[in-house]
Amino acid sequence: MNSSNDIWRCQDHNELVVFLARSISEQKTIRLCHKCVIDKKKDLTLKNLILIDDAKKYLQETKAGILEERESLNKYNIGILNDIKDSIGNLSLNFNLLIDKIKVNIDSGIKTIEESSIKFQKELNDISFDQIENTNMEKSSILYQLINQKELYDIIQSQIGNLFNIQLLQKCQQLVQSLKVGEQSETLNQLSNIGSFIDQQTQIKADWICDKHEQEIVFADLSQQKSIQNRLACLECVPEYQIQYTNLGQLQQKWQKYTEQALKLFNFQQSNTQSKQTQLILQLKEFREIFLKIFEQLIQSIQNKVALENNDLHYHHKLFQKTWQALSKNDLINIVELLSSQNRLALVNQLIEQEFQSKDQAIYATIYAQMQQLQNLINSTCLQVISSNMKSFATNEKVNQNKINIESQIQKSLSLSSLILTLSLQLNKQITPQIFKPFTYEIVSQISESIKCKAFAFNNDSSILIAGQDDGSIKVFEFNQGKLKEVQLLKEHSNYIQSLYFMQRSSSFISAGNDKQIIVWRMNNQKEWQSYQKLEGHTDRINCLIMNNKEDCIISGSNDTTIKFWVQENQQWKCNQTLLDHKGYIRCLSLNISQNMLISCGQDKLLLIIQQNNNNKIWNTIQKISVERQGYSLCFITDQMFTFQPYSINIMHIYQLNTKSQQFIKIEQEVSINSGSGCSQFFPQKFIKEKQILLNKNGQNVNLIRLHGNGQFKTEQSIQNKGDCCGLFGIISNDGSYLVTYESQSKEIKVRIYREK
Repeated sequence: MNSSNDIWRCQDHNELVVFLARSISEQKTIRLCHKCVIDKKKDLTLKNLILIDDAKKYLQETKAGILEERESLNKYNIGILNDIKDSIGNLSLNFNLLIDKIKVNIDSGIKTIEESSIKFQKELNDISFDQIENTNMEKSSILYQLINQKELYDIIQSQIGNLFNIQLLQKCQQLVQSLKVGEQSETLNQLSNIGSFIDQQTQIKADWICDKHEQEIVFADLSQQKSIQNRLACLECVPEYQIQYTNLGQLQQKWQKYTEQALKLFNFQQSNTQSKQTQLILQLKEFREIFLKIFEQLIQSIQNKVALENNDLHYHHKLFQKTWQALSKNDLINIVELLSSQNRLALVNQLIEQEFQSKDQAIYATIYAQMQQLQNLINSTCLQVISSNMKSFATNEKVNQNKINIESQIQKSLSLSSLILTLSLQLNKQITPQIFKPFTYEIVSQISESIKCKAFAFNNDSSILIAGQDDGSIKVFEFNQGKLKEVQLLKEHSNYIQSLYFMQRSSSFISAGNDKQIIVWRMNNQKEWQSYQKLEGHTDRINCLIMNNKEDCIISGSNDTTIKFWVQENQQWKCNQTLLDHKGYIRCLSLNISQNMLISCGQDKLLLIIQQNNNNKIWNTIQKISVERQGYSLCFITDQMFTFQPYSINIMHIYQLNTKSQQFIKIEQEVSINSGSGCSQFFPQKFIKEKQILLNKNGQNVNLIRLHGNGQFKTEQSIQNKGDCCGLFGIISNDGSYLVTYESQSKEIKVRIYREK
């Protein structure tokens, strides 16, 4: 055989060597080409014929195993030696400290002895002959001066005995004993004996016979492209099909490895599915109990609507039921007054009609709202919980790569108990009627500000307030329980600031104005705000600016009549969609609770209902509502209801989703507010869900409106800026605790706090 760079050729046939085998006659390993297999098959142990590539792979794996084993041993021993070194160092340190301490004690003992000796000598010399009679008494005094030599001896003896720390010595000895010698391993023995690899045998069944040559099958074809009809080969097949063969021993090992992993996955999936079935049955039973509770409370709520709320009507109802003999004198007077006045009779009839019409509407609104909430929860939470637990497990890699990641699949198994608890809490919160007390917003602080501030924004915890001014600057205030302290002045815009939005998930905010650009601001390491990115695309001033709850989409409306959607890619914002359905200035934007629907109003007397496609995430206008008056503000209250404020009138309109047509329709209920002449798109509407308060500015007034449990809106407070409709701007904090306004009449920023009466 000729060899060069690990490539061998057969001398008999001048073909590449592709097999190794054990010669029966010579008892050694021989190298064979395809033709040699046939010529020498009588002299071969056919069961042990292997590919030379497999043998090389075996050699490389053996080397790698030896290196890994040796490296592991070396790392272990180096670690032990370092531990011994540290222990010796500690022993040395302990020894030196004790030596120093003993030396100090010895020096102290010497000094004490010397001082005591001098003192004792003086005491002894001072004794006169006249004092001999008192010698017994003085003797005790003199002996007291003597040193307790025994105590000094014991201290030094003890310290010398502790010079060698027994525990440290024992630890050192244990570490030395744990060193591994590293005797020649079995893996190293295999390196010099390739025959051990060749001698690995597999059991060949008697019926494993090649169809073509009727010889014993010894190889398999695992190549991607099939060359042999059934992928099984005997020795006669070898010269005919010059492909990459795998002997049956290697095939058996591959199959065993795969079956172990496949069975592990199968058992896991089977156990996991059974567990899921049990959990889902329990979960559905819990859902059933929750839904039953909803309907029970809904029935109780409807029954409670029967009670009369109008005191005057309540009196007349009792009066109608009294017998003639049971009437009091006052009752008789009221009857005479009632029957003598046609207007009075009409008024009572009107009270009756209004009372029960109101009750009918309240009952319908209660049922409608509850069914919508129930439907939303089923579509979102219930189905999400169930579907998340029914998802099939996908392997991270193909099966033929033999890398089935079981651990990652186990981590995907979700616990249902916490999700059911969350759903239960959500439902209980929504079906429990809230009773709100009357409220007012009272001034707690105010600061002078000569430059008009049209835009404000709070951060997520209301600790920072930003104000946009007409000179293009943005003032940053520290907001502490209603007190304002200016901390920074930002100047990047060149004209009026029209809109601000503070991100709730990060230390960032966005601003827009008359200079047609949006600026993204971030806080640096020095806790100072700086411009991060400027977004350009609008061709006229920007009036409104909002973000979705995930804060991965900015939506802007402009005098250029467009609504633009900006998304983030590689840490940079860019416009990925522009809507052109308005024909006039865009005044206000609002997203619904589910964040999949947008409403807008504009100068063109249109309200647009815009919905996001779940598949491609593109926003499309699905409804256009024409209105008699243009409006400057609107706001989603729920996914099925929004409010709209027409220009300069004292009525706010309510739009509700019709379940049949799936279109928003203006309902009959109208909300009375305080208005005044003129209006402005700045100071947009905002609904505070936890307090059920809607902030609505129109004309010279800011109206604070409470949404009551019966579905009725009622204006609770109105704040007026006399004489200037375009001089009243502000914001309400995210939890409704604070109301901040800029009022041009006094040229002040005023902070008001929410108080219940």
